[in-house]
Amino acid sequence: MWPPYIRWPRGGAVVTVIHVRRVGNSSVVTLPQDVMEQAHLRDGDLVQPRVDRSGRVVLEAVTVTPREQRREIIRNAARRERTVLRRLAEHDRQ
Repeated sequence: MWPPYIRWPRGGAVVTVIHVRRVGNSSVVTLPQDVMEQAHLRDGDLVQPRVDRSGRVVLEAVTVTPREQRREIIRNAARRERTVLRRLAEHDRQ
């Protein structure tokens, strides 16, 4: 079994190559700790994968607001904009 990633010197720099491997029904990659630190990622963080125009795989960190926090944001916005919401409701009834 191959290690999750390999590092070797190349052209004056150290190159890290990561194996794509199978775990259950999924394919996974293991990110080295220094990459995690540079990207400010921790175990359990969410990332969104995409493939750019040149075919590179890009992982972007995403933030998901917990449901209860979203509810509170919506409640506060509704309180602040109560007059506007009433006018919109009146307009819809006409």
